[in-house]
Amino acid sequence: MTVPLLHLSCRTADEAGHIISLLLSRNVKPKDIEVLSAEPLHELGETISGKSRLPAFVLAGAALGIVAGWSMAALTARLYPLNTGGMPVVAALPAGIVTYESMMLLAVLFTLAGMLLEGRLLRRRRKEYEEYADSIVDGEIHIFARVASEEESEDLRLAVETGLCGSET
Repeated sequence: MTVPLLHLSCRTADEAGHIISLLLSRNVKPKDIEVLSAEPLHELGETISGKSRLPAFVLAGAALGIVAGWSMAALTARLYPLNTGGMPVVAALPAGIVTYESMMLLAVLFTLAGMLLEGRLLRRRRKEYEEYADSIVDGEIHIFARVASEEESEDLRLAVETGLCGSET
């Protein structure tokens, strides 16, 4: 059984914000709401998905990079020891440089992965969205919501039509 897809369109970000608030107040899950527009609408994104988890990706990458860099430098020094009369086998400065470089590399890679995941850029677009491309370019904002039933879809459509935007299926 396919999940009904409610489609609503409006002209301004304020109207879209009101529609999203209405959908959330009617117990539509935030993950079931998608907004398509020609420009980023940050306030709507925060309403739907909350705060970004991107800093967690960066910190996880940096921590993993520190561990990996220090381990690589220490293991390399121990596997190929150069005894230099009383000096430590694992020298702090060269190991620190390797640690720093690997920390930065993994922090950048985790940031890229976090952007792709947080921005949902790796998913495939639905075929239904392609027919609205021209109206999105003209400035319309389209809101899609997966709802439990056709009855719920009609109830939500009537609630929205009582004031805010035009809607269509």
